Amino acid sequence: MRRLAWAVLYVVAVHSRADEAAVLDKDFRILMEWLPGVYDNQEQVYFEEEQAIPQGRRHQRIRQFIERTALPTVGQHVFTLRQQWNDDPAQVAVQARYSFRPDYARNAIRMTTYLPNDAHKATDSEHSDPERLTPHAAHTASVCDVLWTRRANHFTGSTTMDACANDEQRAATQAIIDHHFLLTDEALWMHEGARNAAHEQSDNHSRDVPVKLLKARRFECWMTAMRRDGEWTFQSGLEIYDQGGMVWLSTDEADPQQVGIKMRNVRWPYDPNRPSLVLYAHRPDEDRAVSYAWADPSAERIGINLRWMQASCTLAQR
Repeated sequence: MRRLAWAVLYVVAVHSRADEAAVLDKDFRILMEWLPGVYDNQEQVYFEEEQAIPQGRRHQRIRQFIERTALPTVGQHVFTLRQQWNDDPAQVAVQARYSFRPDYARNAIRMTTYLPNDAHKATDSEHSDPERLTPHAAHTASVCDVLWTRRANHFTGSTTMDACANDEQRAATQAIIDHHFLLTDEALWMHEGARNAAHEQSDNHSRDVPVKLLKARRFECWMTAMRRDGEWTFQSGLEIYDQGGMVWLSTDEADPQQVGIKMRNVRWPYDPNRPSLVLYAHRPDEDRAVSYAWADPSAERIGINLRWMQASCTLAQR
């Protein structure tokens, strides 16, 4: 009788683990679908200034590109990260690759980071080389592996307690680095904290507010601007993102004039304003927009006509 009871318990346990594995496999597929994209914290930066947050506690503007990468020498599910400051492609902040796999023993999704051996000399051209971040040309931050788990309609990811330490800081201060993430189908939040061995928060990581990146939608636009002779300069095929993206047009004349458009998907952090997709018209050296138009935040097309310039932007196919 006791043997039968143990056999029943064994069968139940096996089925339970099989169910857990099936759920984890589904969660893994969803995470792989949600993760790639262009992310930007334009809204966070804008409203921190609007709300007069002290300068030392404000976030810098970050745009982050996460793309799938075919790199079987690293793993089956690899993504390339390119992160830049202040919407300037010349200000590359982070270049890395992440490898994901289901970790059935931990019932979580494991993320391993690969960083170039010489990060200071990394360039866009070097970063695009499929061999640059192979295990031979990079070092892994495996001690900093992040475990992701599904929580209702979002995923959370974090390093395990005391698992991730900065070697240089540890040598001097015994600092321990913790990484935390939150991912939805339209946002990625990131937070990095530092503690000492006694679990006291380090002064240089005192800010508790995470970087709040929103996933950007890509639009294709055409623009036209009036020249001094009354004729028009027209250009199509312009690419812009709805999280603070901007593009400029120069008129086709001896002394070119410039007009720019900027797009935001405004998410107000307070009432009573409603979220809106906004298209702004700009002149050079003027922070304030000349004019703007707005639409529902889910709109797939938006345009503006000021008589001396026109523009229309349509959501691009993936």
